[in-house]
Amino acid sequence: MKQHIYALLASERRRLHLSQRELAARAGLRREKVNRVESRQEDLSFEEMLRLLDAVGLVLVAQPKDQANPSSVPAAPRPAGAPRMVPREFDKASFVDGSKARVLHWGKVPA
Repeated sequence: MKQHIYALLASERRRLHLSQRELAARAGLRREKVNRVESRQEDLSFEEMLRLLDAVGLVLVAQPKDQANPSSVPAAPRPAGAPRMVPREFDKASFVDGSKARVLHWGKVPA
């Protein structure tokens, strides 16, 4: 789970055109720490993760499993004229995670 959060942090940092140094300064961390986290060489403490999420304008939401409903999460807005991407097969779907494209097979969590 945390690896997905780390990838989301890196993706959001790039989307905001922030350098690792700028993100680290916003979160009160060292640039080297941000670099090691993004390259998956080091884990964050919970407090550090929250500080980084806040620095890029994201929040971490926890809810009971019985109330978890992926369809209730609002979709990200699409740019005008962008085609809607729909999987052609229902047993797998591709998605972009940061700078990496992956294929997700239903029932399996990507590495």
